[in-house]
Amino acid sequence: MRTRCMEWLPLALASVSFGCAEMEGDVGLQEHEAVVSENGLSTTNGLSVTNGLSVTNGLSTTNGLSVTNGLSTTNGLSTTNGLMTTAAGRNQIAYLVRCALPVNTSITKGSYTFLGLLGLAPGWQNGACDTNCQEAVSACLLAHVNTAGVHIPLWIVAQNPIIGWGQDPEFPNQEAAFFGNVFTPGAHGTDPTKTAAFYCNGGQYNVNPPKGRIGGTQTSPPYVNPFGTASASCTGASRCANADYPNGPHGFKACNGWNNVVTVWRQNTTTTAPTKPTGGIGKGFRWR
Repeated sequence: MRTRCMEWLPLALASVSFGCAEMEGDVGLQEHEAVVSENGLSTTNGLSVTNGLSVTNGLSTTNGLSVTNGLSTTNGLSTTNGLMTTAAGRNQIAYLVRCALPVNTSITKGSYTFLGLLGLAPGWQNGACDTNCQEAVSACLLAHVNTAGVHIPLWIVAQNPIIGWGQDPEFPNQEAAFFGNVFTPGAHGTDPTKTAAFYCNGGQYNVNPPKGRIGGTQTSPPYVNPFGTASASCTGASRCANADYPNGPHGFKACNGWNNVVTVWRQNTTTTAPTKPTGGIGKGFRWR
């Protein structure tokens, strides 16, 4: 096992430090169909929710981050202004890199190294992040939001083959689906003054909901449910399309016109124990 000390990203610019993270020696993109991850992105001070969901200090080019250049380049992520100049900003970059780049990949900015994990947008390391890239990373970031900053294990599935479909009996409760674009206000014809950040409720969203997650007590979440009410289900006419057969029960491949969707499953009881998932279809990996 190797240990790399780094700060975790709050999706909002919150000064939440999570110290050192341990990466297990067997972590990797094996023949898995789904991913076990931990949420904990705090939105208390961060992907700014001032004025609705408009991004005033979040993932924008005014913070030294660009979607037109690679993250490893100076023009893609500046080391002299914006996000990299504060602990909170570096936390944000840590989660972004974790979602975008694959395991065993990293970028170094000055004295800080950020490790990849999920690999939803590997091309962003050295090239531009197009619309598909932005939406994939956005769904991942939104799926990891916990407005209380509490880390709990999650089982994540998606149409994207990097994640794929699968279920594990340790995670029987479908919490929600997440989708949008937190990089480009007004994406998909939405309100140009707001970030397109959305969710809808899964079938078991209200089963033992942990604080800070969908169904639980949340404070100023950065996303909204586009289907009428905060508790509106993902299922229903013109809402979300299930994954193709035989993966239909696992999650949603598209929601409300968005094709990069992440579906999250939770455990029956909230735990922060670093145990691996047991049995089931597909094997994820654990970031501790």
